[in-house]
This record gives sequence, C-alpha cells and structure tokens, in this order.
Amino acid sequence: ASEVAQGSGPVLTRQLSTRGSKAFPYFAFSPGDDALTKSMVSPIEALAPLAPMGVITVQGQKYRKPVATVKSIPPFAPYRRKARHRSFYLWYINEFRHWWKSSRLLVRLGGLETLAREQWHEMELLEPKKRKAMKHAFKYAKRMGQGGPMRGFLNGVQPFTRGVRLLVAAWRWFESAPCRRLEVGVEESLAFMGNRVSRMLSRALVDAVAGLALSTLSGLFRAHILSKDDFWHPASMLTFFGILRAVASFAASFIGSRFGRFLSRSFFLNAYHRWTPVQRVQDVNLRSDDCCERDEIDENAYLARLAKKVAKALGKSQSLGVDSMGKQEGALKDEGFHLVGSGSGGYALYECHRTIQQDNEVAAQTILLHVTPYGPSILNVMPRYTVLEVEGSQDRRHVWSKTLDSWRFEGPSVLEGYCYEGAFFSPHHFAELKETYDKQLLAYDKACRNMAEARKGNKTGPPTDQPALKSFLQAGKMPKKLKKNDREFKELQRRVSNVAQRLKALMQNKGGCICPRGVILYFEGLDCSGKSSTGGLVQQALEQAGFEVEMRQHNRPPTKEQKSQPWMDRFEPPDVSEEISDIERAERGEQAALEVKQASGCVGHRHKAMVWDRGPAGDFVYGDLSAASAKEKNSRYREFLEFDAECKRKNILFCKLMFVTNRDSIASTLGKRLAQRKMAQDLRTWLSACRGADVSNEEHMLAGLDQITLHIDPTDFIAFNLYQKNLYKFINFALNTDTAANPWIVVNTTDRYNARDQLLGVFQTQVNSFNTRKRTSDDIIRWSHSRAGLEETAEPQGVEISVMLQKELGGRRLRLRTILALIVTLVLVWYYVENTPFDWIFGGED
Repeated sequence: ASEVAQGSGPVLTRQLSTRGSKAFPYFAFSPGDDALTKSMVSPIEALAPLAPMGVITVQGQKYRKPVATVKSIPPFAPYRRKARHRSFYLWYINEFRHWWKSSRLLVRLGGLETLAREQWHEMELLEPKKRKAMKHAFKYAKRMGQGGPMRGFLNGVQPFTRGVRLLVAAWRWFESAPCRRLEVGVEESLAFMGNRVSRMLSRALVDAVAGLALSTLSGLFRAHILSKDDFWHPASMLTFFGILRAVASFAASFIGSRFGRFLSRSFFLNAYHRWTPVQRVQDVNLRSDDCCERDEIDENAYLARLAKKVAKALGKSQSLGVDSMGKQEGALKDEGFHLVGSGSGGYALYECHRTIQQDNEVAAQTILLHVTPYGPSILNVMPRYTVLEVEGSQDRRHVWSKTLDSWRFEGPSVLEGYCYEGAFFSPHHFAELKETYDKQLLAYDKACRNMAEARKGNKTGPPTDQPALKSFLQAGKMPKKLKKNDREFKELQRRVSNVAQRLKALMQNKGGCICPRGVILYFEGLDCSGKSSTGGLVQQALEQAGFEVEMRQHNRPPTKEQKSQPWMDRFEPPDVSEEISDIERAERGEQAALEVKQASGCVGHRHKAMVWDRGPAGDFVYGDLSAASAKEKNSRYREFLEFDAECKRKNILFCKLMFVTNRDSIASTLGKRLAQRKMAQDLRTWLSACRGADVSNEEHMLAGLDQITLHIDPTDFIAFNLYQKNLYKFINFALNTDTAANPWIVVNTTDRYNARDQLLGVFQTQVNSFNTRKRTSDDIIRWSHSRAGLEETAEPQGVEISVMLQKELGGRRLRLRTILALIVTLVLVWYYVENTPFDWIFGGED
C-alpha cells in the first residue's frame, strides 16, 4: 500500500477483495519457470492478481489479470446430503413439537376425565331401549373424545400447533441439499397431509364403531336378548369410547406421517428408476442418481479429473510422514502446479497452465488451486480443503450446485472439495466420512465409560478383535439406536434360521436328498460395499444347515504358474465327489455317517460350500484383463459361462452376488473403518498397560488388532476415486456373463437391513428352484454370442449400451408402480382438501 501511495507500484483500479478472510494474508510469488514468475516480484505485484483487473509489470511487459478471490475457508460447513436436521435449533423445535403434541393429548384426557366425573350420573341413567337415549350416549362419547371442557383451549391452540409443524417442514426444505429440495418438499407436504387425513379417518372410524356398538346393544335390549342389569354400564362404556377417540387420533397421526413419507419415497424411487435393495443386473440403472448424483460433478469433467490428481499428489506427500507445506509444494509441482502465494493458517495458492476443452473449443487456460488445512486431523493426517478454478471465474461456491447441469460434460469453472489419503471428496462425501468417524469414536468413549456399570454385564477387559470390538461398541450407542439394532438383528437371525431349516428340509426329503451337494457363494462388487457382513448371513445359514464352509480370497493377481493354466482353474469349486468311504466307516464304525446325519440330515454324503471373496470379475476391474482385447474378453466370458454350466451338472448351486452402493455409503464406511483403526491404536496401549506375568495370549490379541488396522488401506481410497469406472466394469462383466437360468443378483447395500433381509429371501428362492432349472450347453453358447459385442470403455459413455439391454418387463413394472404411487398420492391430497376447512388459521375445529 505504501508503494502505491508513492507511485512506485502499479495502480489498482479497485479495492482489494478480502472475501473469505478477515485479515488479508501477505502474498509473495515464488520463482518458477513461466514468464510471470521468473524473478521475485514486489509485494504489491504479488497482491495485484487478487485485485479486479490487477496489473503486473514483469520484464517491462504489463499483464492484466482478472480477480482471484481468497478461498481459504469453505462458504458452508460440509453436511450430509440426506441430513434432516442440520441446525440444532431445528432439532430443538422439532423436539418441542413432539412434546407439545403429547401435552395436548394429556390436556384432552384431562378434560375427558373432568367431563366423565361431572356427567357420570346422567350417563348411568340413559335408557338403552330408547333410540333418542342412544343418540345422547353417542354425543357423550364424542364430547369426551374432544376434550370436554378443554375443547375450547385445544381449538384455540390449533393454529399454533399447525404453524409449528409448517415451520419445521419449511425449515427442513430450506436446509436440504439443493438437489433434494423437490423430494423434501413433496415428502414434507405428504407427511403433513397424511397426518391430518389419518386423524380424520381414525376419528371417523371410532365414531362408526361406537355408533354401531350402541345401536347393536340397543337392538339386543329391545329384543330382550340382553338384560339391562347385567350388561348395561353406559358410563364406563362411553368413557372407553371417549378415551379411544382421543388416543386413536394421536397414534394415527404418526402412522399417517410415515405413510406420507413412504408414499413420497416410493414415487421418487420408481420415477427416477433408483436401485432397489435386490434386483437382477438387467434392471440396474447406471444413470440413476444412486451412482450419478445430480449435485456432483461428472467424473469426465476436466476439473474433476484434475482434482483427483491433486488429491493423489497431496496423499503422496502425506504418506511420506512429513505433512508440511514444503512437501506439499514439491508433490504438486510434479503435477504442474507452482506456488504463487501463501497466507496464514497454511493457505497456499498454486497455478498451472493447461489446455482444456470448454464450450467445444480448445483453449489454453490458467488453473488456480487454493489449498488450506482443514482440521482436526484424522489419524494424524490433516485433510485439505481445496478449490480448483479456471482463472477469471467468480466465487460461485455458494451456488456451485446450480451450475453443474449447464456444465455437464466440461464441468463447472469452480470446484471445491476435500482431499484425504489420496482421495478427493465432495463436501457431502466428506461430511459422511467425518460424521461417521466422530460418531464411532463417541460410541467407543461411551462404551469405555460404561464398563464400570456391572449391572449391564460388560466385560472388564478390552476387545481384541473385530467381532469383539463391534460388540463392545454396542454399549456406547444411544438406547433408541441400540433397541433398533437389536430388533433388526433378531429379525435377521430368524430369517437365517428359516433358510437353514429349508435347506435341512430338502436334505431330509422322503424321496432322497434334493438339496444342492455344493454351493458357491461368489461375493463381488465395490470396495466398502458390505460384501462380508451382508453375504455372511447366507454363509451363516449354510453352516446352520450342516454345510462344510470354506473361504477363498481372490484379491491378489495370479502367479506365473496360474497364468500358464486355464483362466478359471484358479477359482476352486467345492469338492462334492467326496463320499464317506467304507474304510472310514469301518475304522470309526458308524460314527462318521452319524456325524454327517446329525449335521445335515443326509446319509452317505456331505454338503460343502465355498465362499469366493472376489473372483473372475476382479481380473476385469483390477487385473490385466481390464486392458485386454475384445476377443480375449469374449473368450474369458465363455470360460466363465462354461464353468457355470459345469457347476449345474455337478449339482452345485453357483450363487453370483454383485454388491453395489452409493458414494455416500462408501464414504461413511471409510469413516467407520478409520475410527476403528484409531480404536486399535488405543487398544494397543491398553493391552500394553494390562501386560502381566502371563504373556502367552498377547501375540494372539495383537494379531486381532492387526486385522482391525488392516481392514482399511490406501487401495480403498483409490477405489473411491475410481467409483464410476469400477462400477461400470463390474456391471459390464455381470451383463456379459448373465443367464436367464442363473442370473446375477445385484445387492444394493445403501440400506443394509433391507438388503440383508431381501438377500436371504432371494437365496431361499434360488435353492427352491435349483432342481427345476433346465440349461444346456447350446443355451450357454447362444447367450455368450448375444453378449459378444458388449464391451466397456474407459469412458462411462460406453456403458450406455448396457443400460439399453434392460428388460422391457422391468420397465413396465417400474411405470406401473410410479402410476400407482401417483394415484394414491392424488387420492390423499383430494381427501385432505375435501375435508379440511381452510379457515383454521382464524378459528379451530374439533
């Protein structure tokens, strides 16, 4: 500023922009290779790029540079895309609303009790044989249900009650993610209407039941079938109907709200063709917002690809163990970024020159990169808040989601996100990771504090493996969440037991065992999609049914020896040819046959199962086959289909499960695993402090903690960056190897409980229909030829061919469900409008 006053520096035509920082940081250019940074410049020249139409003189040449506002902090804190209550005040008002709703019920019941006491003698004098007396009795019951003398107060506070409900609904809509505002608005509207309609229907139903009961009793008394002295207690009966009328509307309001939300979600689920918990691969929509979120930048956009390179470079610098600005600068320099300024709080501004395509024109552009540490650290690694922008762009971060549709292919000119462990997270994805991480650590801390409560029966020692840690964390969850988890766990265990009993019934069939002699559970799909936990329930059912279960993990590339053999030979099926030999029976008497019979109900043979954790599809996604020619891939598809047919001939059920989920769920799983690694570090210190004279079991304990630590590795973050690319490759492999006789089952684990529940049902259906399947080699060859032209490309556009192969039947079912949901919605709206007096703002009713 002093140089400007003295006239020694270039004149700034406008005031400096200080958006994003209260105190303007000091900038200084660093030496570089481009013309603008060949030599150190004065402070005022360093500030010039940050001023609108700033002018820089370098080696006698004047350069005009557009504005580049300081972007050192996010314009808003990251929040989950589907968060209902972002603000504490909104949550508090919603809790007040529920308290107020319950209080109104208590006031209504208090008025009912007062009226019953006052009118008890008059109600006892009602004559059951007189129709007019029955009408008076019905009015007594209705008045008590309305609150008696408190009815006026309840009607007076009705506008306030509905106003609070509308305030909560409007606030939820305002705080929702921009891409979900239509859904949230419709959902809140239908929830409000469902609440009101359910209250109306419940009151009408109770009135109808009360009127029917009173008229029936009156008829029975007039016909002298019932005696008045023995069966007529009008005051008690009318008080019961009054209480029922008051409580029924209160309980029905919750059911109506849930029904409205269910109706809204069902409509959008079918209208947008979103993923269901379990479906055939032919019905998977690869343009659904489950994998192509409407407020996320397209992965083909230039800045999106560049952001992943930046995240990889930052992750590389952090993996060296030195998380400093110097290492950061060196890693980004390899990607073409040069430091042009820095500021307080670790803020740094980088610049690179790239040739990009924008508006269908190729032009040279300058890309600016803003990097700021965003604490607190996660496992001693500091996340980075980054903003990439094409120089000359304005600060659009407040409305960045609204610009994405118009920049679908080239991408927006401003992109913000967070970098951690080599992965680039959007604000929504980072919020999922961070909130899950914090919740897990909070549950761990609470579980540790609850260990002192002997009444809960908690163990005094620390957990030493993954299952023990999960059980330990249950003690730290909120009671409501814990109750829900227990209910879902018992329900799933009941389903597992049903599947196991069905398998045993097939083994003990009167005509002989008709259960598959072998089962292959092939778990394939995206990383962090819940393959082991969800598919493990099917494995548990097989074990309960008496199957001998083994597991094979194919997550490593094939060896040289395996490459020299046929491709499918390294994927081992269960050996179903093994019988209980005569020698074994002679050596052990009949004990061997008895053990098998007790386990499975079969005599003379065993049932075996093999679990594949990843398999042939992994070679097409992570292995050498990802870059193979179309001819070689078609050959591998044929081998897989022939293996499928061979399994059928050997009486082996080949269950092919493809696990998918959205990026929000994957980010949440990453946060959970990071928290568990943090817990494992603390547990090591804990076990070291517990070390005593007996250290025989210490090695085993530390091995269990190592498994927790290795449950997450850098490849999980790499896979997050390649989400869509890997998803398309997996789905293409499934489409090329799918058959009508033995289809691929796609399991969407976004909702884990529904996915597990429906998966068990689908597996039971496959077992029941296994022996009725008819398949020949000609079917396999014909199907293979029909898939021969289907190949994925490096770009997502190549998968659109796969989307076109969806079944027309599935499309018709989808449209019918959408129309049905729309019809029910219109009926709900019509009934609400038809039966609602809209002058309730100025006066109450009922």
